[in-house]
Amino acid sequence: MSSGSHFLTNADWGCLDGEHKAWFTIDTNSKEEALIIVPPAYRKDAKISQLNMFKLEDIEELLKHHQA
Repeated sequence: MSSGSHFLTNADWGCLDGEHKAWFTIDTNSKEEALIIVPPAYRKDAKISQLNMFKLEDIEELLKHHQA
């Protein structure tokens, strides 16, 4: 609660499955911009991951990239 009720109510939580972490899905222009949204007390432990969507025709090129 010390980080603000918006943090508590806008996160997706894994606690009921024993995963005591919070996830947010947000649109930002950079990972640095996303990190600013994280309450200061949690920034050092935060992991920012870019999420992508792909089309079926992209798969072959992606597989080549990851097999190299």
